[in-house]
Parts: sequence; C-alpha cells; structure tokens
Amino acid sequence: MDDFALEVAREARALRLNALNLENADPQKLQTFARQVLEGLAARGLVAGEEQIGCHAAPRWSGH
Repeated sequence: MDDFALEVAREARALRLNALNLENADPQKLQTFARQVLEGLAARGLVAGEEQIGCHAAPRWSGH
C-alpha cells in the first residue's frame, strides 16, 4: 500500500468517515475529506490543480 492511500485512510478515520456511514455523514466532514484527497491527487499530478498548490508539487526535472 502506498503512502497516499495510508494518508487518506488515516484522514478518513480521523473524521470518522467510512463507506458504511456516508448517508449520515456530516457534509462539512465530507467536504473537508474530498478537498484533502483532491489536493493530494493534484500534488501528484493526477488531476488538474497542481498549479494552485505550488511549485513543490510539480514534477522535477531529472536533468542534472
């Protein structure tokens, strides 16, 4: 399991979210979780948005 999956699972547990309680989950917690997941995906270049996160999230040039 990769670090991102562990990070996402840890955050879901911290927010007390799981696949069994989505219908009753607090909308604010779901929004917070979705934002964190999307920011993580964007930082990895997997969805649009990495340009808003900052240069540290951009792929590095492997030149040197």
